[in-house]
Amino acid sequence: MPLLSLTGVFAPVLTPVDANLDIDLPLYVEFCRWLLQTGCHGLVLFGTNSEATSFSVAERMAALDAVLEAGIPAHKLVIGNGTPAISDGVVLARHALATGCHGVMTLPPFYYPKVSDEGLFRAFAYIIERTGDPALKVYFYHIPQVSGIPLSADLLDRLASAFPAVATGVKDSSGDPENLRRFQQVAASHAGFSLFCGTESLLLANMRGGGAGCISGMANVIPDQIRVLFERWQDADAEARQVQLNWLRNAAAGTGFNVIAAAKALTAARTGAPGWARVRPPLVELTPAQQQVLQAAVAVAEPVLA
Repeated sequence: MPLLSLTGVFAPVLTPVDANLDIDLPLYVEFCRWLLQTGCHGLVLFGTNSEATSFSVAERMAALDAVLEAGIPAHKLVIGNGTPAISDGVVLARHALATGCHGVMTLPPFYYPKVSDEGLFRAFAYIIERTGDPALKVYFYHIPQVSGIPLSADLLDRLASAFPAVATGVKDSSGDPENLRRFQQVAASHAGFSLFCGTESLLLANMRGGGAGCISGMANVIPDQIRVLFERWQDADAEARQVQLNWLRNAAAGTGFNVIAAAKALTAARTGAPGWARVRPPLVELTPAQQQVLQAAVAVAEPVLA
């Protein structure tokens, strides 16, 4: 089943690593299954919360192969192909297509500051044109606070106009409601162009503005709770549900710990598998004392959800 248009709750899947800091493929596959069974409509392999840029092209391709060989449906997957080298982005996109995955989530090439819209357009066009397959569906990834490279609404409009069958969406992880509204205007101008927010805290605002859902790091921990709001965003109590849903993000942010290390520590606690707490350098795992602080913060904040 080809991926035509995304909608719903997606997790940028955490990537477990073993004691050698290699991807723990059995644990990875098990986690992907749990996410889909617990509330996610689909998965993004190798997004920010996946520590994507800490893994090589070969490692990322091998992980995708393992997930598909385990029977995870290809149409439920979007593959992160963001890399500084646009040629590597092409390799990852072609591999995704060859395995039956049509959707890719593409970061702008990062490292060089103050890149122009023209330069970004050429970079994205290179990936689309060199991949050379009309079945490709590209979801652009706006996370300027991490990448250092913002995507403008004008750039997205130009890409959607130039590649209407391929440029099919954007993930806005800026966390800025005003920026989300600007991107909603772009999406409304192009049939089939999907807008995802990168935080469940803006899910209601995105749905009310015609968005398609969210791709949220917290979906690695509470996918079932996020899905409830997605399915009930038109209910009379939706605003109250949105406020209630923000409990985990607020609790984790209050500790000041790295969000990826925190999500992995929470997964280690849930599964009873301490190896889940590992991260790949340059990130550093939470210490046992920090894990206790995090667990205490979460225990105090967790609401009783109706």
